[in-house]
Amino acid sequence: MMPEVLGPNNEKYADFYANWVKLQEEYLQELRAALDSNVHAPELLGLVQKVLAHYEEYYTAKDSATRQDVLKVVQSSWKSPLETAFMFIGGWRPTIACQVAYAQAGQQIEAELAEFLSGIDTPTMASLSSKQLSRISDLQQLTQKSEEDLEHRMAVLQQGFADEPLLSLAQGHDQHRSHPMLSLEQAGEQQRAEEEAGGSDHVPELQSAMDEKVKALEELVIDADDVRNRTLKEMVQILNPVQAAQYLVAAAQIQVAIRHLGAKHNGTHHNSERTEA
Repeated sequence: MMPEVLGPNNEKYADFYANWVKLQEEYLQELRAALDSNVHAPELLGLVQKVLAHYEEYYTAKDSATRQDVLKVVQSSWKSPLETAFMFIGGWRPTIACQVAYAQAGQQIEAELAEFLSGIDTPTMASLSSKQLSRISDLQQLTQKSEEDLEHRMAVLQQGFADEPLLSLAQGHDQHRSHPMLSLEQAGEQQRAEEEAGGSDHVPELQSAMDEKVKALEELVIDADDVRNRTLKEMVQILNPVQAAQYLVAAAQIQVAIRHLGAKHNGTHHNSERTEA
């Protein structure tokens, strides 16, 4: 039985993640309340920094978990199938961070116009300056390039399964099947005899090749998480405290909504299976 993936305090990583998610939703409510009550910028900045530290804690813990067992992290049994089905190399697609900023700005333009006509001047994502927009565009291009590099590395890793030594093993099996002097039963007996004698000569080589691919996947997930975390932090640095708080609220709302939809879908699916049974 494979050992559990552990969190930063030697708890099960699944337990760490559940607690992290709970705290994320609490911070979401704190940010909402602060925005609704128009708290001063220094206090709002403190909340923004607390949320960023919370994300940093997540990525630090996930880095450790990935180094323990990248396959379990990629499978993410602590997430719903709906969440894992749309993951990009173990998490959210990095350029989404920029898309959220543009979407948030667009949604707030109409609301800000109404406030302006009423004599209210509240800075929002809709009031991004030309300099901010330029910096967001630069960040998006940089993130897009990093994303494409990650996609290329994943494609190379996946295509590598058709290379040696796996290819030789497949060809070896084909030779056994097509040997004119061996029936299917005789071929099966020969394979069983090889396994009883200690397995195929390819096993050590195959295991070594697979270990290399798993290690490459580990490095890929760690690098993808680094791009995700770096993009989030750089986006927040572009924004003023009010805009940063609004941005983090929007990002967290998307994550929470997908989690809840995933849990609902999972529950509905299990109930359907029990009904059919």
